[in-house]
Amino acid sequence: MAYGTETLISVEVGLKSYRTETYNAATNSFGLRADVDLLEEEREAAHQRNMRYLLQAAQHYDSNVKKRSFGVGYLVLRELVASMPAKRGKLQPNWEGPYKVIEVIRPGTYKLETLSGEAIKNTWHASRLQKFYQ
Repeated sequence: MAYGTETLISVEVGLKSYRTETYNAATNSFGLRADVDLLEEEREAAHQRNMRYLLQAAQHYDSNVKKRSFGVGYLVLRELVASMPAKRGKLQPNWEGPYKVIEVIRPGTYKLETLSGEAIKNTWHASRLQKFYQ
């Protein structure tokens, strides 16, 4: 087995064929050197195709993601699994609250307080919150 070259089967070695008659060692080695010179370009082209594919896959995935953002004063529900994993059960509710957003730390990260005004010590990501409708 040889990389980048075609192999001859044993029948072609003993019999005359077009491939064995037109074989030229100098031309063959020149062609192999040219292939080695172009190898880096082929790798770069394959890398570019892979990057385009990954970008398209990310865009397709992101098209189905619903962005959640909340402002100060919004009422939200907090995911129970994130706040108290030990209290998770089959018949337990999935969300608890409502809580009030008191500060936007950065887009997607919020500081909450209870409706009685007691601040919650942790910050919460938007993926763990849901808008509360009255």
